[in-house]
Amino acid sequence: MDHQKIIEICNNYYINPKTVKVLRNNDRLLARIETAHTYYLKGEPADKTYWEACCTFANLLNDQGFNVTQYIQSSYGTYTVQYMDKIFSLEQSLPGKPLEVITDKEIIDIGSLLGIQHRLSMKLPNLFTNATSWSLFGGNLSDALGDYDENELSFLEFKKHFNLHPLFTKIESLFNEYRYNLQQVWMRLPQGAVQGDFCYYNMIQLPDESLAIFDFNLAGNEVYLNECIAVAVYHAWHAPYTGKLNEHERFQLFLNSYTKERPLTSLEEIYTPQLKAIIRAFRFDRVELGIALNNGLMQELFIKETLKILEDVE
Repeated sequence: MDHQKIIEICNNYYINPKTVKVLRNNDRLLARIETAHTYYLKGEPADKTYWEACCTFANLLNDQGFNVTQYIQSSYGTYTVQYMDKIFSLEQSLPGKPLEVITDKEIIDIGSLLGIQHRLSMKLPNLFTNATSWSLFGGNLSDALGDYDENELSFLEFKKHFNLHPLFTKIESLFNEYRYNLQQVWMRLPQGAVQGDFCYYNMIQLPDESLAIFDFNLAGNEVYLNECIAVAVYHAWHAPYTGKLNEHERFQLFLNSYTKERPLTSLEEIYTPQLKAIIRAFRFDRVELGIALNNGLMQELFIKETLKILEDVE
């Protein structure tokens, strides 16, 4: 897409760019727009109603004082406009710097912010009928949000490689038991609209060192506990970290920060250990690394660790 067409799209938002820098231009477009302020124009093939809901949810959080990117309303009264085969939105740039590594402070801040976002979400209208990429029990009939169940797919990949191992039967039994237990109560657990990818790489550290979140294009309806545990596991075991805490301590630090802002219900507390176990054991990148091990001893340790994660349910 050439600069003139980008300027025409920006004009729909009463923005007349001084400079345009295209950062990505393939099936998706991302351009930095400079006027008196800095904006980002995003465009991709998408469902207009869904994308409109994502922008609206972000701005509702912004209205509540939550540090998020702010979407600009177009001359049509919408946040999105269609141009050819793409849906576009324009958001104001957040001042600050991206996070490249996390410390204990960021773990505390991210846990706290997620708790605040969930607490605010409970008071806001739920604009989504779709689930998120974290979701469980979708059935995996397609890759669409709501159908996709990464946890189940990762287990099946683990099964394909290790089903002949003597410990596999026990691993499969515990996995299925926990999944069954969780599915029985899933719809009774608190849920609502969420950003959908609440991770450090979608955050900016503002000049006052607080964090702000951007990128709402995976927003949806989610069980709060599921997102909490998934985000906590990611930041405790998989995100780049500088500090002295081990992974278990980092997980607990995150969870403590979260629950100060949104205490868990008694039902959530009961099922937290089982949910943590299946998410931790079968997070896709952990399983991929285990399968890629070409040392027999290391693979044996990986399988034993998988069983231990499932057995260590308090």
